[in-house]
Amino acid sequence: MSQIFISHSAKDTKPLEFLNRAFATTNVQAKHEEIEAIVSGTRSALQIRTDINASRAIMVVLGPHAQALKHTRDWIVWESGNASGLGKDIWVLEAFEDSCNLSIVIPHLRHYVSFDYTDPWLIYLRNIVASYDDSQAIKTLAVTTGLGALIGEGPGALIGGGIGLLLAANSQPKAPTGFPLTCPKCQSIYNIHISTAAMRCPVCNTAIRFEAPTQ
Repeated sequence: MSQIFISHSAKDTKPLEFLNRAFATTNVQAKHEEIEAIVSGTRSALQIRTDINASRAIMVVLGPHAQALKHTRDWIVWESGNASGLGKDIWVLEAFEDSCNLSIVIPHLRHYVSFDYTDPWLIYLRNIVASYDDSQAIKTLAVTTGLGALIGEGPGALIGGGIGLLLAANSQPKAPTGFPLTCPKCQSIYNIHISTAAMRCPVCNTAIRFEAPTQ
């Protein structure tokens, strides 16, 4: 089963419970690593890095408790930096109702999601999570590669394996892409997933507003 690493504070229960509901109907495991476990010494930096490396992506969940403690903010930035070095997709998630009180900056990310606690957003988050489900791809590869072996050694096996790769690619659900944004202040480039006319840049904390096009 594929997994997504969740960087968060265990005390931010409201956004975590909402995200857990998105995971519940998928074949993707949420790998929770509470910052508090690191601070208490029950988890080490090496173990955290190993878990990040084993994950297909990392979701950084920002909330008021992650904001409140400096060591929590530092560890979240450390985890996202490690994920970036390992080439993982990095999603920064925060509830819109918390955004005005957040100032945590995440220098490395590919996607920024500012969500509301509504059913449409729950479905949207589920689609993001489900896009990292590799179970169908593994089954497809196993069946078609086996067929290639039945055809015989050499070209037959290669053709069978190649078809398996194509089918695996087509069987993967697609993650919502959002819209590309270049921050007007820090020039950071990432995709945004928002339903409001305002947001904060998660890299430099600049407030950004979007104006409706004039006729």
